[in-house]
Amino acid sequence: MKFKANQPVVLASASPRRKELLEGLGINFKIIPSKKAEPTPENFNTAVEYVVECALQKAKEVAKEAPESVVIGSDTVVVLGGEILLKPKDKEQARNFLARLSGNTHEVVTALAIKQGDNEQTFYEETEVAFYELDSAWIEAYINTSDPYDKAGAYGIQTASGLFVKEIKGDYQTVVGLPVASLARKLEASGYISLEGSHVHADF
Repeated sequence: MKFKANQPVVLASASPRRKELLEGLGINFKIIPSKKAEPTPENFNTAVEYVVECALQKAKEVAKEAPESVVIGSDTVVVLGGEILLKPKDKEQARNFLARLSGNTHEVVTALAIKQGDNEQTFYEETEVAFYELDSAWIEAYINTSDPYDKAGAYGIQTASGLFVKEIKGDYQTVVGLPVASLARKLEASGYISLEGSHVHADF
């Protein structure tokens, strides 16, 4: 099953993980990474408010460069006990994040913003992730790679650190960074994409 884009589509992210997931729809799209600095989490009441605003700001910024396109902005955070864990700044912070996640359950929240002209919509998906108790040697081996430092919470479920994960409740793709099943439904409902073989035809 594949879709086609009925308007130009832009992904406002340089994430190879998001690119790969969006490619699964079979649509043509361009990548224009957002360069906008993310706001400070402390200025928001909840993690959901924060991550939704991050996704929306990314979509709005890139939409200025591609005003005729359907722009998709996305952001992902890890939340432990109500605290937002962003990408670790250094090895010490990565070690701290993983030690705190060890043996505990946390939430991964991914927000999406879809902007086309004056039309914009936002939504989010949340997935619970439980970690095994992590041996300190495993943590040290992992933080000595480059993998943790571009990922919220200092781990990626689709990489070697997926070995830390005991159980998930919710959408796996939300944890990877793009809940593409929900996104496809939003895009189709708005007429931005349609199933191959349907009566809607792209005109670009």
